[in-house]
Amino acid sequence: MKRTAALLAALLLVLSLSACGADGALKGIGDKFSGWLSAEEETEAPAEGTEEPKREVSNDINVGIVDFDTYDPLTTASATVRDVCGFIYEPLFSLDSSMRTIPVLADSYDVSSDGMSLTVHLKQGVKWHDGSELTAYDVVYTIGRIQNEATNYSYLVEPVAGVWALDSYTLSMSFSRPVPDAPSLLIFPIVKKNSGSGGSDYVPNGTGPFYMAGWAGADTYRLAAFEEHHDGRAVLDNVYVIMVPDKEKYVSLFNASELDLATSEMLDMSSFMPKSNSNVQDFISNNMVFLGFNTSRAQLTDATTRRAVSMLIDRDSIVTHIYFSRAAAADYAINPQSWLNFDTRSRITADRMGAEQLLRETGWRLDGGNGTYYREMSGKLIYFNVDIIVNSDSASRVAVAEEISDKLHTVGINADVVKCTAEEYSALINAGNYDMFVGETELLPNNDLTPLVGSAGNYFRYSSSEVDTLLQQMGTVKLESDVKAVSISLYEKVRDESPFAPICFLKESLVSGSKIKYGVNPSISGYVREAENWGVK
Repeated sequence: MKRTAALLAALLLVLSLSACGADGALKGIGDKFSGWLSAEEETEAPAEGTEEPKREVSNDINVGIVDFDTYDPLTTASATVRDVCGFIYEPLFSLDSSMRTIPVLADSYDVSSDGMSLTVHLKQGVKWHDGSELTAYDVVYTIGRIQNEATNYSYLVEPVAGVWALDSYTLSMSFSRPVPDAPSLLIFPIVKKNSGSGGSDYVPNGTGPFYMAGWAGADTYRLAAFEEHHDGRAVLDNVYVIMVPDKEKYVSLFNASELDLATSEMLDMSSFMPKSNSNVQDFISNNMVFLGFNTSRAQLTDATTRRAVSMLIDRDSIVTHIYFSRAAAADYAINPQSWLNFDTRSRITADRMGAEQLLRETGWRLDGGNGTYYREMSGKLIYFNVDIIVNSDSASRVAVAEEISDKLHTVGINADVVKCTAEEYSALINAGNYDMFVGETELLPNNDLTPLVGSAGNYFRYSSSEVDTLLQQMGTVKLESDVKAVSISLYEKVRDESPFAPICFLKESLVSGSKIKYGVNPSISGYVREAENWGVK
């Protein structure tokens, strides 16, 4: 941490000692840093051992960062830095709490009738913090970086086959397959063309409501409201960013009201006790916990058997006793908070009688001697003996596997839990050398299940021409009523076929202290959204 602070201090000191002209444009500091600080906001790094005097209560908030590596929003590995980047950078689109698309830097868009291309029209007059104007070339550069580097958002551009600028304010992209609700994939931060990548000396230069203004004390620097923000000046004046040595100190500072913001990535929400005057904003993430089936295994080749196993899972018990209600039970592979969700049941309970009926229908019988299901296949007796592999690094998923194993044993399915290292777990799944596995995946924000169930390839050795057709239709229908109808057909078909059994979607939270009064509105597209609307009064 001392080395990181020293690097930042050195960088900011170089910036603060540079001369500025009367028009506020920076001079004499080189193209790389030009325009990062305005003349009014220049500050020098404090001498060691000195701090800026304590401020009175003001129109500011404090946030913290842990494990600082870079202010490159595309590659930072620090969750807290990504959150702070939400004040500085913006995406083309954002998603609201029901996963509907909201334009941010985009003004409008057009999707081709076959779902294979998208044209985006940018807002005009959007300024970078250095005073230059946002163009389509910046967006093309950003997508190119995400495609060609290891970034936090590579999974979002997987279907993008090509992208190019038609003019300064218009870009077009083509896809490798019909893509449903393509704009909802464009929720990653946009960086300026030729801004470079990575490194602790990466200079943050965004279009967001706050810009990097300089040091404000030892291990604290200031993000100031950007006067030329395209949606108007932020309600807050400043966001003070405190460099915190570790997670334990971060939680301590938040509990002491020295930090005004914390996320469920930093707080253990199963045991955290928020103060009465704090605000906890929960939302359901797109992280789905599921039981995967190897559909090529003799015991699991038919959909009816897989559906029966799915019906035996007590999702409500798992959510309550393993995730301490920090999840939402799900029988369909759709976020329960999405506008496309159609399952209105408040509780999803196990159905042993229904499962046993399905097992009998597909030829399974109980062996009176050992109480295990068996059936005849190709002239051979097949007993329902399977292993459930699970990554031993995840205590919660191990507990899920053990609970499912117990449930299956009670009806006559011998399902034993096999705990693996992360490397062993991945190798077994990639090789198809498993019966069942407990996994967790982040679904795409456009509700496209192609990576999970498309016949071109998936972890479950599953293929279905009917599902492939529905996936394609999801990328071509446009009317909301048609999208809803096709999605219902798709999700019901996937549930009935059960190449995997959804269990629950994990909840995430943004906890704000008593100082922040309004505007906080997290969603799956980011904890820090629409920060220009946050207020303390």
